[in-house]
Amino acid sequence: MNVSEYFYSASLQDLKNGFVFDAATASYYCLICGEAFEDGDVFPVDDRYMEARKYIRHHICQVHGSMLDYLLELDKKATGLTDLQKQLIGAFSSGLSDAETVKLTGAGSASTIRNHRFALKEKAKQAKLFLATIELMEAALPGEAKFMPIHRAAPQVDERYALTQEEYTELLAQYLPYGLKGPLTGLPRKEKRRAALLRHIATSFKKGRRYSEAAVNEILKRFLSEDYVTLRRHLVDYHFLSRETDGSSYWLTV
Repeated sequence: MNVSEYFYSASLQDLKNGFVFDAATASYYCLICGEAFEDGDVFPVDDRYMEARKYIRHHICQVHGSMLDYLLELDKKATGLTDLQKQLIGAFSSGLSDAETVKLTGAGSASTIRNHRFALKEKAKQAKLFLATIELMEAALPGEAKFMPIHRAAPQVDERYALTQEEYTELLAQYLPYGLKGPLTGLPRKEKRRAALLRHIATSFKKGRRYSEAAVNEILKRFLSEDYVTLRRHLVDYHFLSRETDGSSYWLTV
């Protein structure tokens, strides 16, 4: 499971904490960068040591600032929050008074700020009921009818990612008849199918590792020996891979 799948399957409390525990690997995973910390390991911090569960909190604070900071950096398609709402939430969480928040945001008056805060509380109530409703719906669906998770770095979330687990499995069988390691029978023109195949191909790369262009090419040749350059470009365009501007190294985005 990659970091984006951990992120979207995390509970509300896990999202607030910024990490999840995966019993299968006995490890804690940072929901922001995906770094793993195995349970039972100890990590040095200054002149003392921390166990994994405590250290991952330290990691989030030192490397990422806070989970709230990260969530407020996400765009509207992810959170549903406008720029003003995010600015207000940041001000409220910092303990600024209504008058100070007015100066910071230019949002009218202290009364206007209180109205915004009230509206956010109402939005939170609605979100809880909506989440409960959707979770009950999802629980009633058979596993194969559930949608595949969308990777967080997706350049645009639209119908290209409306793919069930059953459709995904069938698609891999169709385009990878000789096994999941390749080769592909071809690269589909329909973006929905292409995005799904790119998702699978991206699992050939390891999180946190840097690859030279030559190393990337060698992996991709297993899937499309004569058109691996196009495959590499698509992986970057769809934000499955990131790269240095000079193409000197590539790494997994999700």
